[in-house]
Amino acid sequence: MPLSHLSPMPSRRSFLTVAAGVAVGATAAPVLVPVERLLPRAAAQQLDGAGFAAFGESLELAVVEAYDGIVDLLSSDLAAVADGFVDHHREHAEAFAELAGERATGQANGPLLEALTPQIEELGTQSAALALAKNTENQIVATYAWALSQLADDAAASLAATILPAESAHAATLGHILGEGIEGAFPFGAFESADIANGLDPNVFPAS
Repeated sequence: MPLSHLSPMPSRRSFLTVAAGVAVGATAAPVLVPVERLLPRAAAQQLDGAGFAAFGESLELAVVEAYDGIVDLLSSDLAAVADGFVDHHREHAEAFAELAGERATGQANGPLLEALTPQIEELGTQSAALALAKNTENQIVATYAWALSQLADDAAASLAATILPAESAHAATLGHILGEGIEGAFPFGAFESADIANGLDPNVFPAS
């Protein structure tokens, strides 16, 4: 399905206006999942296109629920930005579901929600909520970047490559609002990577 994630994003001026009202401070750790739970290379090579698409659908739906969990901590301006990101994630989930076919579940990734929910429940400030959202976006980006080095299925790789820039833009926007530099916005470095070390293991976080 066509994606509208290239629709106009909030302007740089609006980013700066919103950023001026954000208290920069507590940030969540950028890696949400312990390293020892990440995917071995041999298992990664067994990931097929439809299976990856079902996995991607579940991740996107989990991110939607995560944003729902933080929106009450956000100002009205920032809530509007988050709502735009949620629309993108829903579109991405639909695109992954279409590619996954009968393997699509329509369910948010349970293990990822289990990892995120305690962190969301402990949030007390807007800046901490934004940091958690940014770190979640970056970890999804790292997962899709890894997938590009592993997938032999052209359709799945193409979809991951289409979605990745939109979600990296989410992370960059959130990092900008928090007043972070490039290293803070992109803690995992280059997007093109054969390393899953900062991503999410589909064996540990399977689609339902």
